[in-house]
Amino acid sequence: MSSPMIGGTVKTRMLVLILLVPVASASAQRSTSGVRPIATVKQLHEIMITPASDAVFRASGDTPTNEKGWLDARSQALVLAEAGNLLMLGSRARDNVGWMRMSRALVDAAATAAGAAEKKDADALAGAGDIITAACEACHRPYRDGGRQMGIGR
Repeated sequence: MSSPMIGGTVKTRMLVLILLVPVASASAQRSTSGVRPIATVKQLHEIMITPASDAVFRASGDTPTNEKGWLDARSQALVLAEAGNLLMLGSRARDNVGWMRMSRALVDAAATAAGAAEKKDADALAGAGDIITAACEACHRPYRDGGRQMGIGR
């Protein structure tokens, strides 16, 4: 065989691999993920987001005084962070730009609250509570409230 033919064959094979690997990979991720969202966004708010955020807000305003209080604040902040992740799955994601950015902001703010509670840092927990409020309001205005402000801070 002459080297141009080998080079051409290798280039063709590489091109096919470059084009097919991302498609196969994306397809494999979809089919093997096993994620099947069940609850609606409203249901997530009712069973996870509202109770967890209320608990974090309470702890940020009325500092826990014992180990159990700090553990509860941390646990509820973790629930809130994971609920933010759930908002980004499947049909719950309203779009790939604003919705995802705002959901990630909730995850980040709640993770900050969890870290503050783990360190028993009341000031950091209060600051994280403010960031959670801002993340909630930023999402509720365009997606839930049609531009109206939430009840918090009225």
